[in-house]
Amino acid sequence: MGKLDVYYRGMKQYRKETKKSTECKKERQAYIESNAELDVLNATKFICAINEDWVETIEKGLVFVEKAVAEERQFIRTDGEIIPIEKVKKVSKHSVEHLAKHSEMITHVPENEGDDVVPDKIYIVEKLSDYAVYENRFLYMLLCYLNDFIYFRLEKIERLRTTYIANFSMKKEVKTKNREFTFETVMYEKRVDNPYPIPDQSSVDMLQRIKNCLTIVTALLNTNLMSEVSKTPMIKPPITKTNVLKMNNNFKNALALYEYISTYKGLGYEVKEVVKEYTPFESEVGDEIAEIVSLTNFLVYKYGNDIQDVLETSYKEEERLRKIEEEKKMEERIKRMRKKVSESNQTMEEYMLLLEKRNNQLLKDRESLYEAREEINRLNIQIDELHLEKQELLRRIDELHEVIEEKIREIAYLNQKYIDDMEALKKKHEKEMREEEARHQKEVDLINKEHQEEVDNLNKTHEDEINTLVYNHQEEVDKLKHDHETREKQIIAKYNNDRKTLIQKYEEDISMLNKKQSDTVYDYTSRIDGINDELNKVTLNRDQLIVSYEGQLKDLNYKYDELNKFNELLEAEITSIKVTKGDLIPNEDYTSREKFLELEKQFNAFNRYFEEQWKMTKKQIKKEILDVKPEQLEKKKK
Repeated sequence: MGKLDVYYRGMKQYRKETKKSTECKKERQAYIESNAELDVLNATKFICAINEDWVETIEKGLVFVEKAVAEERQFIRTDGEIIPIEKVKKVSKHSVEHLAKHSEMITHVPENEGDDVVPDKIYIVEKLSDYAVYENRFLYMLLCYLNDFIYFRLEKIERLRTTYIANFSMKKEVKTKNREFTFETVMYEKRVDNPYPIPDQSSVDMLQRIKNCLTIVTALLNTNLMSEVSKTPMIKPPITKTNVLKMNNNFKNALALYEYISTYKGLGYEVKEVVKEYTPFESEVGDEIAEIVSLTNFLVYKYGNDIQDVLETSYKEEERLRKIEEEKKMEERIKRMRKKVSESNQTMEEYMLLLEKRNNQLLKDRESLYEAREEINRLNIQIDELHLEKQELLRRIDELHEVIEEKIREIAYLNQKYIDDMEALKKKHEKEMREEEARHQKEVDLINKEHQEEVDNLNKTHEDEINTLVYNHQEEVDKLKHDHETREKQIIAKYNNDRKTLIQKYEEDISMLNKKQSDTVYDYTSRIDGINDELNKVTLNRDQLIVSYEGQLKDLNYKYDELNKFNELLEAEITSIKVTKGDLIPNEDYTSREKFLELEKQFNAFNRYFEEQWKMTKKQIKKEILDVKPEQLEKKKK
């Protein structure tokens, strides 16, 4: 019999005695009615709604994990050792190969010429099965993760389901003509081993499934394979996806299970708090709790007046009188029984057998009645719980109705406020639009004025820049012409003693270059005159001026680049003449960056000239060949 059963039985017996007394009933009723609004008794329990997704995933994954463990993957580890020849029982090809590479283990030759050569030592290979492959170590790590993953959640769920919290307080004050009584008590209890959680069959079923998964994981960890693998260091994430983990179906699904639990962030369950309140105490609850006050009052009164002996004497006297009363009742029953026996014309033994048979039948009926009574009590308890739930739901419905009405009032207020705000914002927006339009018009006028000034300044600036550019270009042309004439004089003065053919060729080249230069200068001058004409038209059309300016500037830049290329070509020709004559050889004068870059420009200019000249020459050669008749070609060959 448990402690609760003992207390319940004692309470039933105690209540049986107190219910007989009218004074006790009146006293308990006075306690119940006193400060009933201050009575507090509520009990809190929890319902855990377990998410099925992670349990189902683990159940499915464990099927493949079991199959993967059953494969018992292994590799053969080869261990070699050099031992004396006397201890060798069997020689393998590895021993022969090793001996062929290590002839130093043969330290003596046979005495006779036909005898075998026997080494002193030889290499022996031993092959051992090693289960510590990467895949098995992965399975061990996965099982350890699963064990922690499941145990952590199972412990939390069971702890919550068996958590019980109780708050109890009451304050009783009774005043009569001859008595003043005050009783106040507060109790708080929290326990996590409540054997009577809220009945929830779905949670019980899910818990059993979780326990089954944990049992399977524990059994797999205790297999011989996992016990052997546990002796090796555990692998750490990230997991290397070997071919076995990617291609083998069992290991592939085991890897998927690992990735699922390693990325699972939730608790795996949802907790709902269920509070049962008894405020104020109902009739039966209040009557039983009033016994606490009565019993406490009695104990305090007994020890306060030191009347233990008086009460014990009274108790013994009452028990003696009760025993005498019971003996009298027993005698009366025996007399009635004898009378019934005599009237039934049966012997005492037959009557006793009949009574015994009757008693057995009554006992059976009593058991049936007891079961029916237990069922009735259970149903009454369920009815009380449903009644309390109904009251709680009605209370919540009333609260929700009040909340809905409050929200309706808030919505009406917000709608009106929204309409007012929109009207105010509309008026404010119209006012701001008018102000913004006026301000914008002012800004537009100011911008137009500034833009016109900028256009005028731009026209003037462009005109000055073009004049400056023209002047600068003219100076550069004059400078180039002067430099060219100077270099020409120096070259003629230095090489006047060269062969006539070279001088004649050089003079022809100079004449051609002068002609090209004159043409270029003439063309440049014409362009300048065109630019001046365009400048006169700038005042008539600003956009045409800008377009014309950009086009002319592009042409001028192009011509300027052509002049630079032409100048570089002249310098390259002069340099090549110097090299041909042997007057210019590699020296320190051209090692500086500026000189070398200048020399590189000359080289590039000459290459461009050579390529263009070669294209023209090829065209001329092709023309001459194609225009020559076959008869003329034969004559030329002869």
